[in-house]
Amino acid sequence: MLKNLRMAKHRIIVTGSRGKSSLVRLLHAVFTANGLLPRSRITGVIPRELSPAGERVIRRTSPGHISEMKWWASQIDTEAHAIVAENSAVDPEFQPIAAQIIGPTMAVWTNCRPDHEEIWGPGRESAFRALIRGIPEGIPVACGTDIDVNIKALLEARGNKILNPVPLPEAYANLPRHLRENIELASAVCRAADFPPESSLRVMASLPPDIADFRIVKKESRRLAAAFSANDPLSTSQLFESTNWKPEETTMLYHHRADRTARLAAFLPWIGSLPWKRRIFTRSPNFFNNYFPAILRVFNSSIVIWNDKIQDAASFLSFWERDGQVFGCGNVAGWPLDFLLSVWQEEMSCKFSQ
Repeated sequence: MLKNLRMAKHRIIVTGSRGKSSLVRLLHAVFTANGLLPRSRITGVIPRELSPAGERVIRRTSPGHISEMKWWASQIDTEAHAIVAENSAVDPEFQPIAAQIIGPTMAVWTNCRPDHEEIWGPGRESAFRALIRGIPEGIPVACGTDIDVNIKALLEARGNKILNPVPLPEAYANLPRHLRENIELASAVCRAADFPPESSLRVMASLPPDIADFRIVKKESRRLAAAFSANDPLSTSQLFESTNWKPEETTMLYHHRADRTARLAAFLPWIGSLPWKRRIFTRSPNFFNNYFPAILRVFNSSIVIWNDKIQDAASFLSFWERDGQVFGCGNVAGWPLDFLLSVWQEEMSCKFSQ
């Protein structure tokens, strides 16, 4: 652990298959609201540091690397009361490094779902073996509802005290499911820190959505359910269910990344299980030249389209004008992020102009 971090009473590492950035933002907001001076770091779709002065984008000149965590931690001053950091490592061998740098007093494990299968291996068991390496023995661990009793038993055998999510009062029942689950998990940390529960809940429930958070974007008669950052089929299916849309009235738009072929393979069974109006896949001609016939066989006679014309936010808008109700999923990198960034900037502009 770096010497300049030892003065911070709360040092929290956040790990999991998804939802890490959301948890960091919630915890940063609630620490700030309780009079502390937190310093936090998220990677997500745009790497940023959060401080009492606001958000600052971490500009990279090369792809993300664990050394970025060490650099960020080294410039935290001794006045910080709390440190909240997302464990952004993907390689299982690098999972322990974030904890070695900040010396966490607590960990948050959001969920354990198949992801990064090109590196972790297939299935939930491979995700578990990778992610548990990032949690030091002997510290409390706040576990999401996705962490089953077997994982909790293994953590307890390592000396990790389990902190379960705190159910929300009925007054918060109308919040979206994914937000409720995140707040319930963050509330476990708030309880351990002895923060007032009611005021902490109000702060977290009122936090504006981040750039790539799930949202339904409306333009005139068009609707887009933007689930591009969900990353796994289970989370994505839950988000689609939350819309209450009929699949036969909805176009499914899967944005593909050439380096996430295992993710597409994981999504195909779910995509094929619903009677979508249309199924559209974008990006990566080389991949689809090789695999598109197999995708057609999976979906039989269903309407399946490979659309290589959606290359940027402008071309997506042209597509969206023709397909009024779209559920977007798969990967956020590329034009989905550009589009969501413009939506987020518009939301923030409206918020601050009121």
